Amino acid sequence: MSTMGGQQLVNNDRGENNGCAKSDICAASTDSGMLQSIFNSNKEFQTETRIESHRARVATKWLQGTVRKVAKSCTEIEAKLCTMDERIVAVEEDVDTLKQQNATQESQMTDIMWKLEDFENRQRRNNLHFLGIEEGEGMD
Repeated sequence: MSTMGGQQLVNNDRGENNGCAKSDICAASTDSGMLQSIFNSNKEFQTETRIESHRARVATKWLQGTVRKVAKSCTEIEAKLCTMDERIVAVEEDVDTLKQQNATQESQMTDIMWKLEDFENRQRRNNLHFLGIEEGEGMD
């Protein structure tokens, strides 16, 4: 260290005088401290940014997996609905066929009932029985 104009001059790390006063070193060290602080802040910001980026990637992967599961479920439900729709159409066709058969059978049953009643009436006409009159053998 040497003096120049009342100020102490500081030697650099090689022992050479660089012409800087001691007050200049304080300013330089303050600037250096500020730069170090800015550097550390920047480093922290980069770390936080990387952490947030990682969290976003994890959340995105989770969401993509969830969306795939929902899409798969929708596809399965759609396939089941198609199968159910086909089965319902088949059942409706069967019901229509059965309704037609039932209507035909009801019509046939009505015809049979009328015929039965007619036969019973015809049988009674040939086999009359009068109360109070005795019937003999061989008389019809």
